[in-house]
Amino acid sequence: MSEQKLEVFNVLNFLNSGYGLDEILTEGNFGTFPSGEDCVNYLVENGYLGGNGGVTPESVSKQYTVAQLKEILKENGLKVSGKKQELIERVLPILNDGSSADYELTDKAKEFIKENEWMDLYMFALVAFRFEDYETFHASSTEDNVTTALNFCDQIISRALMANQFLVFIDALSAKAHVYAYDGDYESFLDYDLQRFILGLNPIIMDAQTYASYDVINEANVINLKNVIERFNFGSLKKRFDKIWAKTHVTNITVPKKTSYKILNKAISGANIEELNFDVREKYFNKKFGV
Repeated sequence: MSEQKLEVFNVLNFLNSGYGLDEILTEGNFGTFPSGEDCVNYLVENGYLGGNGGVTPESVSKQYTVAQLKEILKENGLKVSGKKQELIERVLPILNDGSSADYELTDKAKEFIKENEWMDLYMFALVAFRFEDYETFHASSTEDNVTTALNFCDQIISRALMANQFLVFIDALSAKAHVYAYDGDYESFLDYDLQRFILGLNPIIMDAQTYASYDVINEANVINLKNVIERFNFGSLKKRFDKIWAKTHVTNITVPKKTSYKILNKAISGANIEELNFDVREKYFNKKFGV
């Protein structure tokens, strides 16, 4: 399955980047596997992980009685109730004590990562969109990974505009910005995230149902803008804002240009985004969208 392939890639890619297996299993979401333990077993059985992985549920079940498991859990301040399998799952991290680091990536795993490095870009920039859709698009592309991802974003933007799907449209703008960031082009990243901010304040189309849960100012967008502005010196923010406003061709103005720039400065200067959202909605949006 495509989703399982992506999950396998993520675990192997994190391991290859120096993360410990325990960290990955603690933080990971293994949607197609019942548990992180099942994911590890799959990787071992299919030749992606080799070496000594430490204690397994099977070995614990054979070696310890329920009373012994409860005693270990009690000594570590953990809950002692439940069936034996539940106790085993609870006690595994204690017994392993980092021994999962003994697992090693096999040559098969390293080749898998190399062949599917485009998935890393998907996770970095395109995760808002269905993996199966991007997998199909990527398979049909003859371009490099970055160009393919940019073309995918452009396709979504075009379709969203034709279908009046504004939220999909701005998600694709944000995704395109992140593709540029992945490629190290932070100036283009800034330009597209600025465009996303401007259009967030001046949506091309907005129905009452969409508006009910709409954040005029997106907090993640603001954090991205702030980080890039603080990290790089790309010249006058006002000049860049004016350039992107002109390039965006804002025709359905909800928040005027000067006010939009003032709101941007407030947001990146540390204003409470929730309060700022409330004020902007009250002053500019509620009446216009019939709320």
